Amino acid sequence: RFRPLKDEDVAKRLKYIVENEGLELTEEGLQAILYVAEGDLRRAINVLQAAAALDTKITDENVFLVASRARPEDVREMMLLALEGNFLKAREKLREILLKQGLSGEDVLIQMHKEVFNLPISEPKKVALADKIGEYNFRLVEGANEMIQLEALLAQFTLLGKD
Repeated sequence: RFRPLKDEDVAKRLKYIVENEGLELTEEGLQAILYVAEGDLRRAINVLQAAAALDTKITDENVFLVASRARPEDVREMMLLALEGNFLKAREKLREILLKQGLSGEDVLIQMHKEVFNLPISEPKKVALADKIGEYNFRLVEGANEMIQLEALLAQFTLLGKD
């Protein structure tokens, strides 16, 4: 496997494709593709192609839809609500992400793992939360109930946020 490309290199190629295919790519759409692709040009092009099948205007909304990803800001908001002690609001946000956006519990956990390192919290808390996310991922892989496990994980965030 090749090492990830720089975002500017991926963006340059995507803009070239968009121009030659007669598409329109918003800045938010471009940033969403870069977020989802994580430096993988093949993945970026596949997401662009899938989003273009929905509409010739590529927005962040249709990128996250075709990539089966929640908006990163929604995931961060959910985690911050839990850390701030607003468990019930965090739970509502989780349900919105799962039900309205049609994502699996594992999809949400993967994004939580990615976003936990961007939260404005101490490194020891990031370590503890990453460990908890790993634990709950294992439970889901073993066949546990998604909603119960994800809500329990948010409860762990709430408990860790009180320290």
